[in-house]
Amino acid sequence: MTSPVPGRRRPLSRALIVATARRIADEDGLGALTVRQVARRLGTGQASLYRHITDRGQLLSLLAEDVAVRLPRGTGTGGPRERLREHWLAAHGHLARHPWAARIIADGERTVDAAAPFAEGALAALAEAGLPPDEAARAYRALWNLLLGHLLNSHPIGHTSPAHHQGDDPRADFAWALSRLLDGVLGGREVCGRRG
Repeated sequence: MTSPVPGRRRPLSRALIVATARRIADEDGLGALTVRQVARRLGTGQASLYRHITDRGQLLSLLAEDVAVRLPRGTGTGGPRERLREHWLAAHGHLARHPWAARIIADGERTVDAAAPFAEGALAALAEAGLPPDEAARAYRALWNLLLGHLLNSHPIGHTSPAHHQGDDPRADFAWALSRLLDGVLGGREVCGRRG
């Protein structure tokens, strides 16, 4: 195995292009993400990138895949309610580190299979907490909408009075709403399931 020659660029790959695109989106926002900007960051021409991607649309799809594959898989510790809480808090943390990701997910144009393990883990915990499959699916959608809504709606439009101002800790606000939603969805199911 040979060492890279000093000053020589790493060979281009789809993974390197996606990692660079993710950094641009994280630092400068999705609006700044162009094929030209990715090429500039990599020190190459746009034509070189087109050997690995077709256009910006594909780049956004690859970013959605990259975010989805890194969604938490859930933990095996604690009861179903605690596992659900930790699962969704971890998802919030992951997506909050990439503020552009919720926008890509919410636009609905890009669906990726890589998100399936996240969904399966949440559905399994909901079923263990006593929800039948149709209710578990509805609860999952409600939790998903809470997560995306919280990440997308950080601007206080219509809520400018100090009483409605979002706190300094968005995670704490999300955790509060998540706990209330889980209380409403699960009620006493988990407790009843343990006693019965």
